[in-house]
Amino acid sequence: MEHQHIGTRNPRVDALDKVTGRAIYAADLNQPGMLHGSILRSTRPHARIRHIETSRARSLPGVKAVVTGMDAPDVRYTMHYIFDQRLLARNKVRYIGEPVAAVAAVDPAVAEEALELIEVDYEDLPAVFDPLEAMKPDAPVIHEDLARYPAKFAAVKYGNVCSYTQIHRGDVEEGLRRADLVVENTFTTARIHQAYIEPHACLANVDSSGRVTVWTTSQAPFKARNAVCQTLQLPMSKVRVIATEVGGGFGGKESLLDGIAALLSLHAGRPVKMVLSRWEEFVAGRPRQPTRITLRTGAKKDGTLTAVKAQYVYDSGAYADQSPGTTAYGATFAKGPYRVDNVHVDAYCVYTNNVISGACRGYGGPPQCWATESQMDIIADELGMDPFELRLINGVNEGDQLTTGQVCRNVSMKATLRAAAERAGWQEKRKANAPYRGIGLACHERGFGLFSSGVVIKLNEDGTYSLLSGAVEIGTGAKTVLSQIAAEELGVGVESISVIMADTDATPYDYGSVASRTTYTSGNAIRLAAADVRRQLFELAAGKLEVGPAELELRAGVVSVRLAPEQSVPVAALAGEAIRRWGGPIIGRGSYLAEGTPLEPGTVSGYPMGPFPGLVYNTQVAEVEVDPATGQVRVLKLYCAQDVGKAINQAGVEGQVYGGLAQGLGFAVMENLISQDGRVVNPTFLDYKIPTAVDVPQAEMILVEVPDDKGPYGAKGIGEALVGPTAPAIANAIFHATGARIRDLPITAERVLLALQTKGK
Repeated sequence: MEHQHIGTRNPRVDALDKVTGRAIYAADLNQPGMLHGSILRSTRPHARIRHIETSRARSLPGVKAVVTGMDAPDVRYTMHYIFDQRLLARNKVRYIGEPVAAVAAVDPAVAEEALELIEVDYEDLPAVFDPLEAMKPDAPVIHEDLARYPAKFAAVKYGNVCSYTQIHRGDVEEGLRRADLVVENTFTTARIHQAYIEPHACLANVDSSGRVTVWTTSQAPFKARNAVCQTLQLPMSKVRVIATEVGGGFGGKESLLDGIAALLSLHAGRPVKMVLSRWEEFVAGRPRQPTRITLRTGAKKDGTLTAVKAQYVYDSGAYADQSPGTTAYGATFAKGPYRVDNVHVDAYCVYTNNVISGACRGYGGPPQCWATESQMDIIADELGMDPFELRLINGVNEGDQLTTGQVCRNVSMKATLRAAAERAGWQEKRKANAPYRGIGLACHERGFGLFSSGVVIKLNEDGTYSLLSGAVEIGTGAKTVLSQIAAEELGVGVESISVIMADTDATPYDYGSVASRTTYTSGNAIRLAAADVRRQLFELAAGKLEVGPAELELRAGVVSVRLAPEQSVPVAALAGEAIRRWGGPIIGRGSYLAEGTPLEPGTVSGYPMGPFPGLVYNTQVAEVEVDPATGQVRVLKLYCAQDVGKAINQAGVEGQVYGGLAQGLGFAVMENLISQDGRVVNPTFLDYKIPTAVDVPQAEMILVEVPDDKGPYGAKGIGEALVGPTAPAIANAIFHATGARIRDLPITAERVLLALQTKGK
């Protein structure tokens, strides 16, 4: 079927506002009488709070409110998994940067001066910064009441392990015994910040009835509302959250300020705006977890994999936040996109006195992919096989299962593998043997489409439409894609669709613009809402045209008889008719919750995830050149074969791919948020390096379209699948070029040089 808007390169509907500066971000907001809020943060990694003296700060001219943990309800909250965190520290701090007190003043300078007048009497406690040390029986206990913390899943927690997930299938020990080769390696990754350019910001205002409104830069306003309600013990009818424009998120735009700003506004009786500094973003944001992954893999001489035994250790930092989910997510795909009957994974999410870890593009997947795809090349080398052939032999097929028992549908793993290898000229370049030049590849499998979305479509009197969605435009092009889907379903131009997004009072519920889900879940909700609109239009038009509703079609703003198109009525006329004479305004409603095939009973324990509605696949190839004298690696070119199911917007897909490759490159060769004794030592963009335009190599995208049978027009979620394969593809290319194996990220020149010097030892 030919589509008018699907598969096009429709320009972004929000482009002009953003390039001209008309787009309003949270930091741009101002209101009459507005105050400025600032946070006093802990200077200790682990300490009891004996006393907080705020009298000098309260008496400073211009200060209108000072709050501590004792001014907030005595509750622990969570936006995600385990109820272990407070709005402001109460009795104890667990990491450097934890909010201890907050101030609202007439300007930012006065607020900062007030913070300096607050005195906190700490009693230092033993701290632990290495998750392996934290797991030992004699380690300092970070959360003494962990056993009593409620959780949103059947959490297994003890000591400093806030979540222990076990996944098993088959008999892993038997699988290892049957193997001709058993390879064991440990791989590590660094702490990675999302490095969004816009910092966290919000504005909170409490009206005369005590109702709180928060404007915030958030990927998930309904989750942000939930956090404010939990921390301030308010009903949802008393809290409204409106998402402003978001200047990048990548999983990190969470509700870090909303509750504190609202508390200050409640105490001051005036609007309060808060904007984090870049230093605060680095020391108190929610970066990707540092990880340590050990894999023991068995294989036959012909390359057939027989078993994978894995241990995952993810550093959660001082609180659980998203880490139980990211840990379990990585563990779910420990065998990679391969058929392995015998798998056993022990995955530990561990408290330390480091900065809290959270979600970062890929949600647990990039560390897993780094380990799995490096291990595959090591096995190929041991067996004397081509890494491409090893993956082709073991790659998943339609109907295969994840370790959890979930059935794999619409599988494109081998399609992306072949497409990337062919475009890169794999066979020729693999045999070229150019000095210190190499080529490597890596594959990735990940889930998408979790959670629910609601959409309302209102028909306006002139035949145009207003689409209300709780999703957020975070730079991914979601607003444009949702407009295209609505326009396609309703038979109008994209310009006839007005999109209103992310207001918890005005738009239907949406879980958030996270987890590669917006196009899939909101797109399906739009199709359902549009079908509801069509049904109402056809019922009204059928009476006027004297035919049955099944005989009608909707196209170009006109309802007509399918076999006699000259018999028609404009949608605008029907809209007016509905308002004046028939049932009232035409409003379509659509709610969608995707469901994956169930998890197999007995395969998981302590598992916080549900089944994935769909799976998506990606293969990347990297070409590198290594300087043997310095260890410096130059990435010459990247190739990315990405299955998208169906590209709704071709330009948007390209933007996602190239952006994902840039982030994958940063994860691979430069990014590392360094912490020493719990203190972040590189909290600026001068010292925390991310790729710039001059660092990103030439890249080629190969579009693979294997439609998802449940996705809108076959579309799949792709945003997070792109980051994982870049690092192992580069490391595998370095090994091909030099014979030196890198097991720790980032791949620095020092690590490459050391690997070259110790090669073969």
